[in-house]
Amino acid sequence: MREKKISLIIVGVIWLLVGIGLSIAGTRWISGLSFGPMMIIFLSLSVAIGLLKGKFVLKKVALKYYKRADVIQFGKNNMSLLFGWVQVLGVKGFILIGLMMAMGSFLRHSNLDRPLLGILYLAVGIALVYASKIFFCESKA
Repeated sequence: MREKKISLIIVGVIWLLVGIGLSIAGTRWISGLSFGPMMIIFLSLSVAIGLLKGKFVLKKVALKYYKRADVIQFGKNNMSLLFGWVQVLGVKGFILIGLMMAMGSFLRHSNLDRPLLGILYLAVGIALVYASKIFFCESKA
């Protein structure tokens, strides 16, 4: 049981830190706009999209990972304690992470205006932070 809790906390911290990092990058790019209606629209749009994505998309993904941890047979050794989170994410999770990183790199090197890219980064960051709370709860139905 301890291994499950530690693994879920590690996954939650990863989601939280990545979400914070993306939010900071997105906010910095949006702040490149001079303060005014466009900046407020961009920030409002990012927050709205992020909360909706967090609640209706990433929360479901987080619950799936949480439930997966219920069926994983964690070992009683230190390796299971350190690497149980890898089992929670699974192969598909790592493929998705790799695809998201590649897409982020592609977008950063594209000709998209940084404030527009900032909307996407801030929205995804907010969604990750919102959904990460699942991993810190004691139990989920």
